[in-house]
Amino acid sequence: MIYGGLGMEFIVKENENHQLESIVNKNDKYKMNWVATGKKWGEMFLPDGITGRIERTVSTEGKITEKYIFVNNRNWEYFPQKGEIGIAVPFPDNYTAAEICMRERCHAHIRCGESQSYIAGIRMGGEKPNLGLVLKEGKIEGYSIIRNEKELSNDRGTIILNPKINNLKPGEMTVIQWDLFWYDSQREFEEKLLHQEGQLLIQLEHGIYFEGEDLCFHIKADEEIWREKEIEVTLAGEKISAEKTENGNCIDYKVKMDSVSQGEQEFLIKCKEYSTSAIILVLPKIEKLAEKRCRFIAEKQQYFCSGSLLDGAFLTYDNEDKRLVYEKEYDHNGGRERVGMGALLALWLQKNKDMKVEKALQKYTEYIYRELYDENTGIVYNDAGRDNTWNRLYNYPWLAIFFMERYRLYNEVADLKNMYKIMKSYYAQDGASFYAIGIPMLESVNLLKSGGMEREAEELLRYYETHGEMLIKNGLCYPPHEVKYEQSIVAPAVNYLFQLYELTGKILYLEEGKKQLAVLVLFNGHQPDFHMYENAVRHWDGYWFGKYKNLGDTFPHYWSSLSGVAFREYEKITGERSYGVKAENSLRGVLSMINSDGSASCAYVYPFMVNNVRCQYADPWANDQDWALYYYLKEGKNYD
Repeated sequence: MIYGGLGMEFIVKENENHQLESIVNKNDKYKMNWVATGKKWGEMFLPDGITGRIERTVSTEGKITEKYIFVNNRNWEYFPQKGEIGIAVPFPDNYTAAEICMRERCHAHIRCGESQSYIAGIRMGGEKPNLGLVLKEGKIEGYSIIRNEKELSNDRGTIILNPKINNLKPGEMTVIQWDLFWYDSQREFEEKLLHQEGQLLIQLEHGIYFEGEDLCFHIKADEEIWREKEIEVTLAGEKISAEKTENGNCIDYKVKMDSVSQGEQEFLIKCKEYSTSAIILVLPKIEKLAEKRCRFIAEKQQYFCSGSLLDGAFLTYDNEDKRLVYEKEYDHNGGRERVGMGALLALWLQKNKDMKVEKALQKYTEYIYRELYDENTGIVYNDAGRDNTWNRLYNYPWLAIFFMERYRLYNEVADLKNMYKIMKSYYAQDGASFYAIGIPMLESVNLLKSGGMEREAEELLRYYETHGEMLIKNGLCYPPHEVKYEQSIVAPAVNYLFQLYELTGKILYLEEGKKQLAVLVLFNGHQPDFHMYENAVRHWDGYWFGKYKNLGDTFPHYWSSLSGVAFREYEKITGERSYGVKAENSLRGVLSMINSDGSASCAYVYPFMVNNVRCQYADPWANDQDWALYYYLKEGKNYD
């Protein structure tokens, strides 16, 4: 069946239940199917006694309108529970070979804001067209995920939109209706959203603020649609004034406040039957937040037991049970990502004095030398006991960063030499073919030069250029790593290319970096919710690093900040302010994992349910999230 109009045409295939098995743009040279393989678009999940049917039409503008009609066939009134009804919209947001992802997969940026709900499906490679879904009638209060756990990190799963439905009397019906349309860019999607009946465009300045900052966001409305309606904004039941201006066919409500309490702040936005929200988080000033976190690590996350291999280690902490966690399982062990705690302490102490924190750092350094590092060979071990059952290349740059920050703190040549030895060992193991996270290319070369180690600096630069040649050769055909394709493969590549440009002045690094930057930005959403605002789509970290092991969307996870680091590098090189804004919001976006008392969470599992398990929680394990704070202290504008 072909649905078409004045714009680009839809080619769709329906099954006998009126569900879609494929959605294709007629003019797409790749003929990408916007329905994930083997999935059914429009499949409904309903409790007993509630029935649903689908009506599908096409407009003259080339939109497909889908209407989902739910009827209470019980003999008694139906009181819907959250998440009880679901509609499957299985966008192909899964990872396979990168070259396939570039052409035939998408990031699905989901906004479930009651009346103001949408999904911006955007192709991973940046080519057009893209598929948008915008609500026309009814309310969507959340989404759930059904996931094949055998795919582990590589498949986001089926997106299930959960309508918000009022109680239904026997025989009563209700409707959820949305439009599907093609669009080329984020700007075009926002324009089409703005001009959709009943929709508003909410634009945040920041998703996360620090105490004392002025808060500001905009609510934009189509003048023709909203001209006779007045929008009301409230916070905790109190009406908030909004400055209203009109510019052509657009109404702009500017909400500005100079004093907002710490914590999560939900601004409710209402107009007659329409309702939505903007959700913002206010944290303590970054200096106070960092102080609290560093002291928490020193006081509660270091293990002391004379004679134990783990004596001095920084370990995972369970905030529920108030105890340390260690498992031989890789992501809960005494090494790997948890080295970030040591790097954070060394960085923080460069501007602050605290004897307890410094003592903890010294004890941890002894542990590193004893259990995780061979200073003769530069080998980095995966766990205590010099266990290298898995010689994981990711571990090398992290420990190099640890010694780099120690050198900045103490100016001890041994730390500088260790940084060099580790990176030399990394490249001796074909590190140039690997997209490791966090290689401090620019800093390491400059520190070696300033420390009188010119020969070592030149040697590392040669290694880095070899790495850069590989990044250029691969281009957008990223090799698979622990996940087949993901944001924390692309972000390091972009960052390294920009650093190499800074080190060498060679324009080929800048040009290739810009090409890959265009792919990196597509991972990030702009929904008016601090969990998602300028945070990258990631959907597995709560499983590997968390206590409750849910494979579901993590908004946020700290490695999203790697995009912010790359954006900041680009801003430094080009002076493009827009990327500076993106950088700041990306770096801030992950800080919700650090709590005001210094405790922390490894990830926030965002969907309402994953495989019928209730989620929407910050995992109680403080595990690997301290790289988020580390990178903000390095690159954030409010910690200069």
